[in-house]
Amino acid sequence: MFKRIFTLFMLCILFTGCTAKEEEQANVTLKVLAWNETIFNQQYGNFFLATHPNYTLEVISIIENMEPMTNITQSIEDLLVKENPDVISIPMESYVVLKDKGKLSSLTKPLQGANFDLTGFSPAIIDFLRDEQGELYGLTPVFTGQALYYNKSLFDQYGIAYPHDFMTWEEMFKLAGQFPAVSENHEPQYGLYHRDSANPFMMALKIGESSGLSFNNSEHITLNTESWNQIFENVTDCFKAKVCYDPNQVPSSDSMKMKDIKDMEPISYPFLRGNIAMALDESNLYRTLMSKSEPTSKPLAWEWGMVTLPVSADNPHMGNGVYMNDIFAVPLEAEETGGALEFIQYICGESYAKLLPQIDMTVLPTRPNLDAMDEPLKTFYKLEQVNVTLTNQLRKFPASFLPKIDEISQKHMEKIMSDQSAVRESLQSMEEELEQALRQSDN
Repeated sequence: MFKRIFTLFMLCILFTGCTAKEEEQANVTLKVLAWNETIFNQQYGNFFLATHPNYTLEVISIIENMEPMTNITQSIEDLLVKENPDVISIPMESYVVLKDKGKLSSLTKPLQGANFDLTGFSPAIIDFLRDEQGELYGLTPVFTGQALYYNKSLFDQYGIAYPHDFMTWEEMFKLAGQFPAVSENHEPQYGLYHRDSANPFMMALKIGESSGLSFNNSEHITLNTESWNQIFENVTDCFKAKVCYDPNQVPSSDSMKMKDIKDMEPISYPFLRGNIAMALDESNLYRTLMSKSEPTSKPLAWEWGMVTLPVSADNPHMGNGVYMNDIFAVPLEAEETGGALEFIQYICGESYAKLLPQIDMTVLPTRPNLDAMDEPLKTFYKLEQVNVTLTNQLRKFPASFLPKIDEISQKHMEKIMSDQSAVRESLQSMEEELEQALRQSDN
């Protein structure tokens, strides 16, 4: 009798254990919404499946479902209703919109319950992803950064002190103005290059954004302020003095000299020409500069360095030099939330972070191993806050109003550049004309 009871007891334990194991390995199908299925699988999906063989990923491509004249955020919102995905991979502008509309599930408590460690993430990334109540609605394993690059050789040649981390925008413009517009070889020379140099108005807006300013305040245009006046004066003075590099003034013959991909580098990154003292540019330029030190590459004839993006005196640890293209989030109506959380934990976890250098060298990990990084690379992790609001400000305007911004701003910027109008006068006129155009667009 005892032997029979013992046998039944052991069978019960064995059956229970097998059942638990079967439940752990139960097949899970995740519906994933991403920009492109092929790219998603190459960067994320295949690596997840290799370690989670019981999972199947059904990837819905945003690009293949976008209707003409529809922006990406609206397309994502439409696909949330149509496809009801479990996980979405979205750019930061779309993340902000969906978070503010309450269409994403908070990950705070689920990640805490799974003992998922957030301490290894860059503080600026987590700060951006949280809402005002501290709730986290998404995570990303990678981002693109920006920094202020400088030509050490040019600084040494003119005996000018190098730029430093957390210098203000005013300090940077003054520093750029110390370089003569013509080199000793009678060639054009510039103190500063900005990614938006082709559009000084947009360049000024981006600088204001990084300083925490907004030109769209409570659905009204706000440009005629002391803060904006200072920024526009710095920008326009820089171009008028030919201190700022203007791609519109570069001879078109330069673009005809391209023989191979290496000839395109100075066009994509003018800083590589060697006649620009400082450049506000993306982290891809860092990779390009580092490749110049490889044995198989022709080295640069000059030395370079990096510091953080300039900041405002009011917000000394805030910048806008961060872009996240793949923020992973769980829609509020998702059905397979457990599997979605497992996926996000893997893609944003330490194991995947270790694979990143072999997967994609063009992006920066949000979980940096600072001890293994060189000093220049650490620059991208020094800012503590990210303020990237301009795109979403523009998106709130009626579509018919956007061309008016270009038209009106270009007219007044030309007047400033040609000294036909003072900055303050032009900002007042721009504000009034843009406000009037906005009211007409609303009607």
